[in-house]
Amino acid sequence: MRNLGLVFAGGGNRAFYQLGVVNRLAERVLPRVAGVAASSAGACVAVVWLSGRQHETHAYWEERRRHVHKNFEWSRLLAGQRPTPHAPIYRDTVIHAAEDGGLERLRALPFPLLVVATRWPRRLPAFAAAALGLGAYSLERRLRPDAVHLALPKRVGFRTRVFDARDCESPEELADLIIASSATPPFTPIGFHRGERLLDGGLVDNVPASVVEALPGVERSLVLLTRPRASERRGHRLYLAPTAPVPVERWDYTRPERVRATIAMGEEESSLFRKSVEELLE
Repeated sequence: MRNLGLVFAGGGNRAFYQLGVVNRLAERVLPRVAGVAASSAGACVAVVWLSGRQHETHAYWEERRRHVHKNFEWSRLLAGQRPTPHAPIYRDTVIHAAEDGGLERLRALPFPLLVVATRWPRRLPAFAAAALGLGAYSLERRLRPDAVHLALPKRVGFRTRVFDARDCESPEELADLIIASSATPPFTPIGFHRGERLLDGGLVDNVPASVVEALPGVERSLVLLTRPRASERRGHRLYLAPTAPVPVERWDYTRPERVRATIAMGEEESSLFRKSVEELLE
């Protein structure tokens, strides 16, 4: 019986911890999934995992970022160029995941793959909206460091937009959606998907459990986090989190070995979660 919602939180490269966890729990969890909801880099991880092209995509990313030695270059900014290397590498990596049957596997999923993005107040110019949204998110994160679900960006006018990745008709359209869900200037540009300009979904719903729980048939949720905290059961939700800070930083493209270590950490810690996952599924 498919009655499980699976949630991938955002968190930049930290989201690869989630990939390690689902690699080990997939056989038990995937047959029960009635829907997936994901924000930001969590959406990228969900797409890579469900495309069936994880290893090919990881190898491609490592090669594609081989020339990157700095994550931010002031000289490029002063020259009027994008100071970060992330956007084209990120986009090309998602496209690669969707090639050679990856997109077809995603479109054939027997459950929705919901990707969350943010719509900003239309009275604001794009970069003013990005600054306000990121500022509100960062302020609430500082004031409520232990909170899982944040609310301040919504209170100042930001709204949730949800798209089903199964509706994407090409690898390029899928990349547009993932980039929109991850739109965090200057690392990635303002997103554009199906006629809408969008920002990082994590601004309004970095842990979109409520999105997946709105789907028919979802009775309980497995929520995968990227920041260290105690894993816990809260009613019909089970929150799983790293036991310590993961090895990689959010936007570090210079040290691929730390991404590999983060995936390995998720795989190793998955054994800590098996009993609680079984109890959730009973």
